[in-house]
Amino acid sequence: MPSGTSPAARRVLPVVPPSDAEAVPAAARREALDALAALSTAAARLADPDLFHRPRVRTKLHRRYVGATDPAELAEQLSAPAENRATAGLLAVHSVREELREQPGRRPCFAPDSLAELHRLLIAADPNIPARGGFHRSRALVTWPDGRAFAIDVAAGEPLRAHVERWHRWGAGTTSPPLDAAALAALGLLTIHPFPDANGRMVRLLSQCDLVAAGLMPGLLLDLDGWVHGHRREHDEALVAGADGDWARWGEVFARAVTETARHRTATVTAYCGLLDTALERVAADPATAAVLEQLRGTPAVSAPWLRERIPYAPQPALDRLRSAGVLAPHPRLPGALVHPELLALLDAPLDAAPPHDAPVGDVPGGAVPLDEGPVTP
Repeated sequence: MPSGTSPAARRVLPVVPPSDAEAVPAAARREALDALAALSTAAARLADPDLFHRPRVRTKLHRRYVGATDPAELAEQLSAPAENRATAGLLAVHSVREELREQPGRRPCFAPDSLAELHRLLIAADPNIPARGGFHRSRALVTWPDGRAFAIDVAAGEPLRAHVERWHRWGAGTTSPPLDAAALAALGLLTIHPFPDANGRMVRLLSQCDLVAAGLMPGLLLDLDGWVHGHRREHDEALVAGADGDWARWGEVFARAVTETARHRTATVTAYCGLLDTALERVAADPATAAVLEQLRGTPAVSAPWLRERIPYAPQPALDRLRSAGVLAPHPRLPGALVHPELLALLDAPLDAAPPHDAPVGDVPGGAVPLDEGPVTP
């Protein structure tokens, strides 16, 4: 190939499986379901599993968007979107539960307008993403760091909306086993690639909502983003294989991500509850401080205004005693909130995964990106 010539982009067609399709190999399905059952058992000690859904601060940067930003300002700009993503996740899973209450027996699935609005909430204030959110307005061309290019075969506008509507109809009517339905819904939306950026984050949030809706886990507990970060090449190649019809390869990788993140989270929740039990033993003679610490079973951070409605004691004196004893400390990302430092460190610990095969986005000339994320170019 002559110097400077770009390779031809490979077309990626949207995946539209039969309504009863299966994708996850039987052994991988059993492992994933067992891991989710163990996670549900461990999470029974948490008052509100959803509030442990704390998306990590994303450290990968699109240099062309944030290269001139002051480091201190950038740190603040990157932490705020993490809280937006947590809020978007809570809204999404609460919406799914509400739909189940209104239409029991029907699999919840986001309609196109709701999907676009959820995307806007998910990326709000992220300095890496200059787009305003919602569906993209041009054809998607995605380039991997090794130079391979993929053209998503969906035109913007009405054709894109038609594909998303078809995805929604499939999701609402599928009779696939729950884990397979989640895997195939993810594959279908990723091969439509409807957003300018954050397609992967959207899909992984929706996959968790699928598992919650199916009763396979009690809340948003999995770190699927962390797993994909550590297995990027394997994930992307399985995605392309799935787009080519090898659904079993995609299903196996999807199930393994669920299994490994569920096992990791089970260990995290178990250790979290153990640390909290130890802290409670230290303050057993002080009912007010014990009441404050008990709230950490439902949320990893507390504040005086939040506690006033939840405990029968004036919270500030108890918080002051816990701070003086070093049991609680200011949250590094949430002004006014307090956390147990060991508990926060446990929740923030990354998955035990191999380093990603490819370089971070910001280190790739031209800002090349993996297939499931974006941004797209006309």
